Amino acid sequence: MVELIIKNSNICEAKGPLKVLHKLYKEFRIKHPNAWHILMYQKGKVRWDGYIKYVSDNGSFRIGLLPMVYNKLKSWGEDIKIIDRRPPLNITPVIPSILVDKNLYPRQKKALETLLNNKVGKTPFYICAGDYSVGFGKSLLFCAIHQAFQRKIPTILLLNDSDLFKQFKREIPPLLPGEDIVFVQGGKVNRWGNFNVAMVQSVSQNIRKYQYELTKIGIVLIDEADIIDNKTYKNVIEHLYNTQVRIGLSGTLYMSKLKKNLVHNMNIRSFIGDAIDSIKLVDQIKSGKATPVVVKMVYVSGKAISADDYQEEYDKNITYNIAAYEKSFSRMQYNASYGRFPMLIVTKFIDHCEKLYEYYQKMNQKLGLGYRIAHVHHKTPDRDKLLNDIREGKIDILISTTIISRGKNIPTLQYIQNTASMDSNEKTIQILGRLVRQHNSKKKAYLDDLIFPGIYLLRHGNHRKNYYKKENLKVISIGHPTGKQLPKNKRHNKTLGKAK
Repeated sequence: MVELIIKNSNICEAKGPLKVLHKLYKEFRIKHPNAWHILMYQKGKVRWDGYIKYVSDNGSFRIGLLPMVYNKLKSWGEDIKIIDRRPPLNITPVIPSILVDKNLYPRQKKALETLLNNKVGKTPFYICAGDYSVGFGKSLLFCAIHQAFQRKIPTILLLNDSDLFKQFKREIPPLLPGEDIVFVQGGKVNRWGNFNVAMVQSVSQNIRKYQYELTKIGIVLIDEADIIDNKTYKNVIEHLYNTQVRIGLSGTLYMSKLKKNLVHNMNIRSFIGDAIDSIKLVDQIKSGKATPVVVKMVYVSGKAISADDYQEEYDKNITYNIAAYEKSFSRMQYNASYGRFPMLIVTKFIDHCEKLYEYYQKMNQKLGLGYRIAHVHHKTPDRDKLLNDIREGKIDILISTTIISRGKNIPTLQYIQNTASMDSNEKTIQILGRLVRQHNSKKKAYLDDLIFPGIYLLRHGNHRKNYYKKENLKVISIGHPTGKQLPKNKRHNKTLGKAK
């Protein structure tokens, strides 16, 4: 017999035969992908053997791993008893069908039922995650969870993005009329309510000031849960001593199966458990809840400028290569001819963002096009204003780094051009997610994903292409898709300044 004891809102403990505990200890460990570069490992196994242990040698583990530990013990044929030492919840959730005038459509209701009926064995276990595509209605779902517990349990919704915070500040009060809602940002809040929307950075920085309020919280809701693997979230969650409900939502949860991301995924899972329900983007499109997207992989022809690594290849073939700018601008003009405004042009690095903006402005003036163009990155002081301007139709073309990819709501967006050349499924779907929000101004949206010549750039581009296809999106290839070098064009060796 193995006892799995839920000691508190953060820690569980396995008690049983030593050989079983040792087996768990060995099973729940992951070799750190960068162990060879860490000094503690370099100094020998006496200091650290390079493994991250998720079950200690005495059987302790974070509460989010309870389902994994339980299932592993079951697969070994062990008898298991779960002992929950947390204070009883005493409230059985009742699934609401409506919030004010917002009906939960069938798939949202099913998601809510799945999240709130989760069990480990026969024990109700409200620590879990939902992997829901953009446009699924997460704000409605968060409010419905709070409503399901009859508004009797103090709740905190943790956010990490100021734009999302402002969006939820608009969306949530109408969904919970009459509720005591408090928005926690900065250290100026002296009173918490029954439903609290909080910036996680603000709570973490004022953790001593808010410590008492955190002890009263019973429900923790986490948006963009795929990024909680950091000290800020850890600090806040570990101070939520008396929570029995902890639910995280994201559209890119546990996506990567790469070895280098196993630690990241496991760290997240240790806090919010398994993703027990999933809705992909293609499902949203098929059900009419997201805008259909035409995806075009645009191959930039020409001979790659040789480089020693990815960064140098990016600089030489994109940031400082006139051919890349010409292709970007020509694709923009093609889509502009169909009136696909507003537009978003995505870059990876600040230098590329600024130089591309300069090129667009120069060509805009030279050709007398009259486009209203702006650019934004994390160092831009007035980025909130720029985001509002594009939403309100005051900007035609916004050139941005990948800070735009997460949590930024621009429903009117009709065209995105991805020039960032990343090898990341998560970022790829996040960028695509900016485009699919529904608006009465569009029936279809358009994505150009530019694939540049080069060893790394071409490989990354083909990976993104395969990812779109894996998600069952229709993909059109433009240019030469084989990756072979096309005849050299003299323009392709021109640069916009010497690459560093």
